[in-house]
Amino acid sequence: MFGNKEDVRPDLPIYEVTDDLISALNDHKRAVLSAPPGAGKTTAVPLEIFRAGLVTGKIVMLEPRRLAARAAAERMAEMLDEPVGDSVGYRIKGEQKTSQQTKIEVVTEGILTRIIQSDPELSGIGCVIFDEFHERSLHADLGLALCLEIAEAFRDDLCLLVMSATLEAEPVSRLLGDAPIVTSDGRSFPVDPIWLDRPQPKSISFEIGLRGPDPERIERHNRRDAGIFAGRAGNKNARGAAQTPFGTRICAPSSLWRTAL
Repeated sequence: MFGNKEDVRPDLPIYEVTDDLISALNDHKRAVLSAPPGAGKTTAVPLEIFRAGLVTGKIVMLEPRRLAARAAAERMAEMLDEPVGDSVGYRIKGEQKTSQQTKIEVVTEGILTRIIQSDPELSGIGCVIFDEFHERSLHADLGLALCLEIAEAFRDDLCLLVMSATLEAEPVSRLLGDAPIVTSDGRSFPVDPIWLDRPQPKSISFEIGLRGPDPERIERHNRRDAGIFAGRAGNKNARGAAQTPFGTRICAPSSLWRTAL
């Protein structure tokens, strides 16, 4: 069963604060989690809330985009070594993968509004998580306002968690009735800049341009299993930069690739 699985737990910074987060939700039913990108909040926190037995109902997590909702559900299911739709599922516009066994459901923001319209008491839902709340949208703000009203009027057991990487936590905490703020410091890594002597001509291919700065240095990065950030303009160009002559991973398109690597 889900709650008894001691499955794959990646080495993520968020696990350093999950005990504090569970304690805050247990005591106050509301909390604000501030964690930088890559800390692991999206995929680790819903699983940890369920493992802790904090709620008996379903955990619903809001994502601002359909792609993010689907990806989050797929990753959590992978961590449980289960197919999507069993313990973890998702519901987005025009697509749904859930079952009677689903304990964690990732939805887009508009879906929550429709759930509330059909069930104003959110029966069977024990926790609502607002992920990436700093992106702010009408649906997310409305959803949080409705959930606060439901918690005050009908469901004093309903847990509400707002998560963000960049949002100022204090105003959200006050909105939630001075809810506890839990902060994850995340993890940083050294960056080794490699500069071109001069901008490359626009006509030169990316692969040839990448050989220019310092092939031996780039190869050393590759042997260390390190990544390379190379700015490059355009989605088509970014997709073509996934592999290089050195087998090194390239990410994050930008217009700066001709001047710096």
